[in-house]
Amino acid sequence: MKSKHVGFEVRTLSNLIHRKINQMVAEEEETLTASQAWVLGFLVRQGEREVVQRDIEKEFSIRRSTASHMLTLMENNGYIQRISVPQDARMKRIVLTGKGIQAQKRMTDRMDRFEAMLKENITDEELEHFLCMLMRFEENIR
Repeated sequence: MKSKHVGFEVRTLSNLIHRKINQMVAEEEETLTASQAWVLGFLVRQGEREVVQRDIEKEFSIRRSTASHMLTLMENNGYIQRISVPQDARMKRIVLTGKGIQAQKRMTDRMDRFEAMLKENITDEELEHFLCMLMRFEENIR
């Protein structure tokens, strides 16, 4: 096999994943993007734990400005609320709204279907090896 640039291939795959998820969402008339859906899922998994913007920046390895813009859109669309934290007026706790909870439930089904599509014709061993390699790439970058 001709030598390929790993970074380029990973970026291409990432772009294809985002594009396909966004296409699926648009077809089902949802206003969320793939990234916003993953944030909703993260918020649900946190349960009662207090989540602030910094937690989202860290979890998704995104810049402050990117997180701020995404959260502003999500708040404007009614999926989340940002509530002041008593001990620090500059910090805002991020809380799912009823609309956000319902959207996350719909997105879970879509993401499950997408995951199944991604894993078609791939053995458990191949998948495990791929995920191990991804974790190594992440470690090398950090």
